[in-house]
Amino acid sequence: MNFKTLAFSVILSTLGFATVAQAENESDLQRLRTTNRCPECDLRGANLQQFDLRGAHLFKAQLQGANLRGVDLRSANLNQANLYDADLTQANLADANLFDANLRNTILERADLREADLSQADLSQVNLIKADLRDASLVNANLSESYLNQANLENADLRQAFLFNSDLEAANLTRANLLGADLRRANLDRTNLESANLTATILADTNVDRAELSQTVLKGSVLQGTDLAPIVCVVSNVVNCVISPASEQAEDLFFEPEIEN
Repeated sequence: MNFKTLAFSVILSTLGFATVAQAENESDLQRLRTTNRCPECDLRGANLQQFDLRGAHLFKAQLQGANLRGVDLRSANLNQANLYDADLTQANLADANLFDANLRNTILERADLREADLSQADLSQVNLIKADLRDASLVNANLSESYLNQANLENADLRQAFLFNSDLEAANLTRANLLGADLRRANLDRTNLESANLTATILADTNVDRAELSQTVLKGSVLQGTDLAPIVCVVSNVVNCVISPASEQAEDLFFEPEIEN
């Protein structure tokens, strides 16, 4: 077999594989459209804007690069689904199951994620600007380097969440549970943390300029390299508060909650 024949065979083989993959994709799309169930389906790059996926069963579905802008996915099962690089702008994912899902690099701007289960999900480098995450579960979720500007995380469960270098400017974290969360180098400028639980939270080198910390629990929080000077130190749930500018490279600071008699 000469080189030209071999090259032509490789091209035909590649085209044949692409045709088979496309056929499988179309088959999965039809299955989803008619049954609203497509676990482990191949829906990579699919345009699903016209689909009604409320309550859809998409366990372990391959949805990389899919177009899901504005799609209704309320109460959908996306447990362990791969949504890498998908567009979910203004999608409705309220009460959806996204446990252990791959959402890395997705667009979730203005998405509705109220009461969604995002525990252990990979949400790194995600656009969550102005997203609604009220009462969402984000336990052990990876939100590193994500944009959560003006997002609403009121009463969200962020225990042990990884928020390294994330942008939470002007976000609402009222009554959020951030116990043991990692917020190193995060931007909390103008973030509302009123009544939030920051017990044992790592806030090293974190920007807390103009953050609202009234009634915030900071017991055992690591504040090394954090400049607390611009904010009010005397808050009702913290005693023996010490302000130490980042330039002094102070040792870790630990706040003890006030004990009420």
